[in-house]
Amino acid sequence: MQQQQEFGATPQEALSALLQRLPPDTPAPIVIWPFNRGDAFWTDAQQTRLQDLKSRHDALSPAERSEIEELIASSFEATLARTQTVPSVKS
Repeated sequence: MQQQQEFGATPQEALSALLQRLPPDTPAPIVIWPFNRGDAFWTDAQQTRLQDLKSRHDALSPAERSEIEELIASSFEATLARTQTVPSVKS
């Protein structure tokens, strides 16, 4: 499966841009990284750098493109780690 991404000023804007690019009948998992805050899993410095790179995504150097990919992966890993610390709730 090909990975695609879009950016927006809000999660809704990014999701709308992504949905415009996908065929209407394509099932696709969509992950939205909300504005992470500094914690034990993701630092304020990482968030600031990610926001800086995202704001310039059309003009990134190859090194910056690599860096943003690493930051996105790190953000996702932080989200997974954060969810593992939340107690399970059974209904």
